[in-house]
Amino acid sequence: MRERAVIGVDIGGTKTLCALINERFKLRQYFKFKTSPPDGRPKFMQELGNSIEMLKRRAAREHLEVVGIGLACAGKVDSETGKIINAPNVLWLEGFQIGRALKRATGLNSVMGNDVQLALEAEHQLGVAVGCSNVLGVFFGTGVGGAALFNGKLYRGASGAGGQVGGILAHSLGGADTPESHGTLDRIASKAAIAGAALGMGLKQWAPHLYREVGSDLSKVTWGALARARKKGDRHIEDLVRSRIRVAAITLSSIINFMNPEMLVLGGGLTEELPQLVRSETEVGLRDYLEPEVKAALKIKTAQFGNRAGAIGAASLALKKFS
Repeated sequence: MRERAVIGVDIGGTKTLCALINERFKLRQYFKFKTSPPDGRPKFMQELGNSIEMLKRRAAREHLEVVGIGLACAGKVDSETGKIINAPNVLWLEGFQIGRALKRATGLNSVMGNDVQLALEAEHQLGVAVGCSNVLGVFFGTGVGGAALFNGKLYRGASGAGGQVGGILAHSLGGADTPESHGTLDRIASKAAIAGAALGMGLKQWAPHLYREVGSDLSKVTWGALARARKKGDRHIEDLVRSRIRVAAITLSSIINFMNPEMLVLGGGLTEELPQLVRSETEVGLRDYLEPEVKAALKIKTAQFGNRAGAIGAASLALKKFS
């Protein structure tokens, strides 16, 4: 009997990662491509289909039987039908029956879950949070994603959105309407929020190294570009990122005091590029706001799997479903 494998797919706001993972959770190969191509959904599905077919060929060479696909996507999804109900970071995928489309394109069945929830489950099953019962995960990416574990089980809430932190108010500027509320964590510490502020600094020549790399093109202000600008000496960029993470941590302190978790797992693209900075500023932001007994029990860790956590979590979901 051949060893089984699955393909884990993490559809992010910026990039999509497709990974071939065997039943022992060994990553055999992966591909990445831009999530938002100029031609929208048709081009995206072409890229996704091509990546999956290449991974299937790799599986055949290694005598692995691919039994299904696991999908991780930001927003609200229907895990049974494979429908993306809402996707705040990839609006053109909203309402899309991606599971059905993949079945036609690849012949494989799929199962789907929220990206951050699956990423936290991957860290709980295989990564830094193994053995922990109560965990909060915060992922600084295209948006600020969150997920929580209570008593060893993922907290989904009444409608599947449990654990999300991006909409938490740091201050109430802008009112209750989320798209207009500049006081939410998403409007403070997401890629769009930090990149926009960084671009302004570049245009004002406060961040000359960043300006030389990206000019006036916001789409080029990636987490990697910010990390390179900081390394080259753009102090204003470092101050910007530090201040935004510190505010995020202060805001999260209320949730952490309420949860009393054993661990806070920090992930996402920003954490992967600047792990020490994100962790240290989170510690600084939390320091004066946590109750003593909460602080004593809390460990702060960066995600072991980095940007692969969502794909690994999706693969785990698929192995449970199709094995």
